[in-house]
Amino acid sequence: MNKEEGIRSSIFDYLQLTKPKIIPLLLLVAVASAFIAKKSIPSLYTLAALVIAGTLVSAGSLALNSYLEMDIDAKMRRTRRRPLPSKRIVPPGKALIFALSLLSLGVIISYHTLNVISATFIALGAVIYVPVYTMYLKPRTVWNIVLGGFAGSCASLAGWYAVPNNDWIVGWALAALVFIWTPSHFWSLAVITEEDYSSVSIPMLPSVVGPAKAARAIVANTLILIPVSLIIYPYMTGIGAFLYLAGSSLFNFLLLVTNIKLLASPTKDNAWFAFKFSSPYLAVIFVLSVVGALL
Repeated sequence: MNKEEGIRSSIFDYLQLTKPKIIPLLLLVAVASAFIAKKSIPSLYTLAALVIAGTLVSAGSLALNSYLEMDIDAKMRRTRRRPLPSKRIVPPGKALIFALSLLSLGVIISYHTLNVISATFIALGAVIYVPVYTMYLKPRTVWNIVLGGFAGSCASLAGWYAVPNNDWIVGWALAALVFIWTPSHFWSLAVITEEDYSSVSIPMLPSVVGPAKAARAIVANTLILIPVSLIIYPYMTGIGAFLYLAGSSLFNFLLLVTNIKLLASPTKDNAWFAFKFSSPYLAVIFVLSVVGALL
């Protein structure tokens, strides 16, 4: 490997620390919430501040999670090839400095570019995800991902309060949507990787109660998610309301069908199908919400 290839490889490894597949969804949730709150296009300044600060804080939090869990990741088949457990970043302290730098810079930018409430929710998301979820809840309770899901809700609230608005009910309904979606989505993945979590004594619900009972919890959670997704419908009017109701109802129905299929036969294949179908759920609902609010 020549020097240029080594640099590219190193950049890629540090990028992988931030779990980049997760960040776009968090940014979409934040930006969409700002659109919905304003019922028009927010200022470019506000959108840029949300994206830049949100990206840095999310990346820093996820990289810090990678650092804190490197020993656990090394023992799990799904994660053992990540940069830290595979020792592609040494010493690990470099990853810690990288994570804290991104996190600090993102918090500073948010406080200097957004209002206090929005910036507080961006910082609160990091607090819930790292010390609350990663360090305390995850190794101790099956409620870990349920309570930790509020970290994602903070992205929605940061976007909602980034623009002037008077309807707090809709803002918190959007946050509740993220909060309730998270367990069903993650438990589907955990059904597939239950042996991994059992091997490192992490009490994810499927590894504690088994796939069948976990599937029941996924269906029950989805039955709560569906009415919550309809709370914001009265906020819309005209063709926008119709498009949101039609699109969200269809997607909710299909999501429930995939989860019932998992309940009927809690296999890893059905869990994978449920996980993959739930992956774009938030993006679809939030995009439909933007369309509904704007129209």
